[in-house]
Amino acid sequence: MQEPDVDLAMQAEVEAFFAQYQQEHPEETSLAWSAGVCNPLARVDLLAVGARYLEPEEEDWLALAPMVGWLLVEDELDAIYFTAPPPDFALEQADWYVRSLTTFLEEPVLLREAVEQYPMTEASIRGAIDQRVQQLGWTLEQRTRFVLELFEQPEVGLAQADWELLLFELQSQLQGLN
Repeated sequence: MQEPDVDLAMQAEVEAFFAQYQQEHPEETSLAWSAGVCNPLARVDLLAVGARYLEPEEEDWLALAPMVGWLLVEDELDAIYFTAPPPDFALEQADWYVRSLTTFLEEPVLLREAVEQYPMTEASIRGAIDQRVQQLGWTLEQRTRFVLELFEQPEVGLAQADWELLLFELQSQLQGLN
């Protein structure tokens, strides 16, 4: 057999083994899925199965969540995966889930539900901003000047979207130091 044929045969053997294991041990398979280590849909072609694109608010939430300390990943896309819940792992039920790589989730949760249940609050964002300013070693005067240069208004006039932008800008400043 040529190498690609061996790979396909091995893949088919592994898939058959997993399907049998899943039937014989549904509780263990469900537990592994709940822990975020089992995803029978990991190999599906997302375009072929019609996986939906992330909504803008989901993308924003994913970008901000690691910065406020909610997701324990460096790359926010490592925190989500396309899967379906046990016991069937039915492709018709598949959607984007947040892995339990968080400070608040016990098991994978639908991304859209996580965004709704854990909205990004101004307090969370401002806390992360304070941390970045401290990491930069800035004084209150330096922070005030930075905000005025960026928004042409003081912090008191900032809206939620401005706070989010400020956090991204401060994160960029920190990355520029490294």
